[in-house]
Amino acid sequence: MIFHADRSTGPLVLRIAGLLAACATLAACATTSSTTSSTTSTTTAATTSRSTATPSGADATAESNASKTPSARAIRPVETFDTVWTTVRDSHFDKTLNGVDWVAVREELRGKAVSVETQDELRAILLEMLGRLGQSHFTIIPGDLAEQSPTIDSPREQVRAPEASAATASDIATTGADGVKVTSAPAGGSGPGVCGIDITMVDGEPTVLRVHEGLPGATTGIQPGWTVVAVGSMRVADQLQPLREALAREEQQSPSSPHARQLRTELAIAASALSAPAGATIPVTFGTPDGERTIEVAFVPAPYGAQEFGNLPPMPVEVESRVVELPTDGKPIRIGVISFNIWFTGASPAIDKAVDEFRSCDGIVIDLRGNPGGVGVMSTGVAGHFLSEPASLGSMIGRDNTLQFNAMPRKVSTAGKRVRPYARPLAILVDARSASTSEVFAGGLQDIGRARVFGETSAGMALPAHAIELPNGDVLMHAVADFVTGKGTRLEGRGVIPDEVALPSREALLAGSDAALDAATRWIGDRTLAARAAKAGAAPVEAVNVPTSVPPPANP
Repeated sequence: MIFHADRSTGPLVLRIAGLLAACATLAACATTSSTTSSTTSTTTAATTSRSTATPSGADATAESNASKTPSARAIRPVETFDTVWTTVRDSHFDKTLNGVDWVAVREELRGKAVSVETQDELRAILLEMLGRLGQSHFTIIPGDLAEQSPTIDSPREQVRAPEASAATASDIATTGADGVKVTSAPAGGSGPGVCGIDITMVDGEPTVLRVHEGLPGATTGIQPGWTVVAVGSMRVADQLQPLREALAREEQQSPSSPHARQLRTELAIAASALSAPAGATIPVTFGTPDGERTIEVAFVPAPYGAQEFGNLPPMPVEVESRVVELPTDGKPIRIGVISFNIWFTGASPAIDKAVDEFRSCDGIVIDLRGNPGGVGVMSTGVAGHFLSEPASLGSMIGRDNTLQFNAMPRKVSTAGKRVRPYARPLAILVDARSASTSEVFAGGLQDIGRARVFGETSAGMALPAHAIELPNGDVLMHAVADFVTGKGTRLEGRGVIPDEVALPSREALLAGSDAALDAATRWIGDRTLAARAAKAGAAPVEAVNVPTSVPPPANP
């Protein structure tokens, strides 16, 4: 993700950077002919980058300062600037640095870095420099966010389960025809919390898209279609205004520019950012059809814990799965819907189990809306559930090598039984917040014809990245490879383009209709009835007789 931060938008953009940077780990998790250990790769990459990226002007005091707390760290602007500049010069996957005169950029901005007095001023200059590349996954993570995770010297992958962890993959509860439902974790956990509310930009306003059953958002009566007016005393419109103004300025000059595209993505992600530690309760003011309403929203431990990767901030892991039934003139059509918020290994057991539960369904929907990415190798593992033959989701093209994302058919269930990969219709939902590994998965399966994609064009941020600690204590996220699908489609700056565009509207959400999910289930319904007719030797069915919106799951 690129963050073009002028001084008016810098602090907000930095908060967004902390969220997305945790998902830019593709390079550490690449596959060749066999799967590489993500932890080992990250350690090697981080250690190597740290030892080679420091410019000749840096001295040994960088090491002593790196061990201090963020508040004790000196700004060290020149050394930090030089480290960022040199790292990009030496490790960028394109030796031309995307056509940017990198020496000229250094000459223009280094003098500004010399005179800064605060960390925020330095970060703004660094972000401006990285923004000149016009590519995603070049950003700065503030040191206080990075300090929540292991140090760069010994990065490791951790899964922190909730206290008294009764919510594991084996605790998914089956609710008959209404499908599979994730059991909520017990109260009293620690780390980042979840409230079960998915917020996206609809008609220019932050709007509730989905409310996950069993989590606080649902139990307090929050409904899709409600807008988010304020969080505590903070008016959301005020917080988004700098990004809106920056986007308006850019759209006046060049509405189709990479900068405009990035600002639209930043706005979509900023609008969806509602987070707090587990155990916290925050008053949120919603705009409802009956006027504004303030609700105390509680945050609980994520059902599958919080996961840390390397020196990146911890992220909660959520997986929701259910079966919806579409009535027809004959046998109902059953469709499994699986959604998860991040590609971290803590979600893998629940995803695998849900696929096993849905093997008898007429189709499966993978909902990746709002999923910013994560561990890249997971995309090949999940894809294997739906492939009868080996296939490539794409290639990571580095400066000196190319790594393949090869997916192999998965023929053993979570119970250890032999199974056939799922061969019925597969639909994938994406939106402007779907990035990185989500794009690898959706774009790769779309490109080989295994899945049909619904929703809106994804973020177009598919570059794999590494992270290194800087002399001032912040962390540099920098892309180290390009990515193309198996058929050569470059996703960076383009995104995954849906086969069928289906945009949400507030009116439809308030009426209980989810445009992307409705379109996907109609497609699966059409395919299912056509297959049934062909099997029975009857005339093909042109369209499935289903309601315009998917029925919500019944209460267990």
